[in-house]
Amino acid sequence: MQGLFKTLAVTLCVAAMTLSASESRAQTTPFKIGVILPLTGSTAWGGQPAKMAAELAASEVNAQKLAGNFKVELIFADGTCEPRAAYAAAQKLINQDQVQALIGEWCSSASVAIAQVANDAKIPYIVQISTADEIAKKAGPYVFQSVMQNKAIQQREGELLLKKFKFKSAAILVENNDFGLSFRKNVRETFEKANIKIAIDIPQDRQDTNWYSVITRIQGASPDIVVVSISAGQAANFVKQYAESNVKIPLFSDYPPPPYIFETQVGVQAGKIGLVRGAFFLNNPDATPKQKAFVAKFEPIVEKELGHKRSTVHWDLVTYDAVMLAAAALNRGGSAKPEDFIKALAATKYDGVLGHYEFDADRGIKPEGFDFQFIRDTPEGGLEVVK
Repeated sequence: MQGLFKTLAVTLCVAAMTLSASESRAQTTPFKIGVILPLTGSTAWGGQPAKMAAELAASEVNAQKLAGNFKVELIFADGTCEPRAAYAAAQKLINQDQVQALIGEWCSSASVAIAQVANDAKIPYIVQISTADEIAKKAGPYVFQSVMQNKAIQQREGELLLKKFKFKSAAILVENNDFGLSFRKNVRETFEKANIKIAIDIPQDRQDTNWYSVITRIQGASPDIVVVSISAGQAANFVKQYAESNVKIPLFSDYPPPPYIFETQVGVQAGKIGLVRGAFFLNNPDATPKQKAFVAKFEPIVEKELGHKRSTVHWDLVTYDAVMLAAAALNRGGSAKPEDFIKALAATKYDGVLGHYEFDADRGIKPEGFDFQFIRDTPEGGLEVVK
């Protein structure tokens, strides 16, 4: 009888250990996400902190079991904000590293290249930063765009300009590329519906760094406001020359010049002219509790890694949120199969740090869930939210 009890006890013990091991495996099934960011090159100032935001999100997902029975593992690759590098990075992550989903990049052209690779390989891909219109719609069913697209952003900017400023005429100045020309089209439509006279409308090539002749034409046209959409580097040149020319016409810029980083370049000049520009986020007393909590835990991490303070920008928030969206889809769908994952992702209703995430039928994010604000450079070279 004793032998029977011993045998039974051993059997139960082995069964319990087997069950425990099985449960442990079920709770830690790895799910690999490839994250492609500009980690080197001229946009690394944004890619490096965004990497830290993704890592922070993954650590919280795994600590709090937000992905259900899955453990999120991030594998990073450098897309350098260039289509060829991003395309190659996506291929490596899929074919060599065997990732099960992708997040990234930064520049829209790079994201379009990744989207082609991801959709062909049937690997779910979240475009969390690039705002070019219809990246997901044009790429195919495995691609999702979790950030507002240019058309929605530019319409919001036009409407806010009409609401916050009084003007009857405007000058529009853009770079002669897809981004600038789409801004020109959308803002012009918004203004013309409101019977705003377009006093002057100028597209200029990116390589043209001398803006003085354009500024002279603007002064001659005497619009009530100047509205520009220029890349960050060119915007710095333009602001310097605008301030040096002592132009008194109010200046508004589209959102690309990054908050704080732009101010280290031309903060004094921007403050002199009271530059106003669009922004998804600026830490301020009216930020949401989630945003304040994120900033409080994120900025010390960035300072430790970079060796200096660096204020949070919306690119950090959307990258953190993208990892959380992937985790929520895993938790909701309970499956790592691509077809199950994209089905769960399409059903997203998630309150993130930047805003409320829901996808439309074309897998683009619904813009209604996000705030957009105007920020102004102060004479001291700081930033404030335009009330």
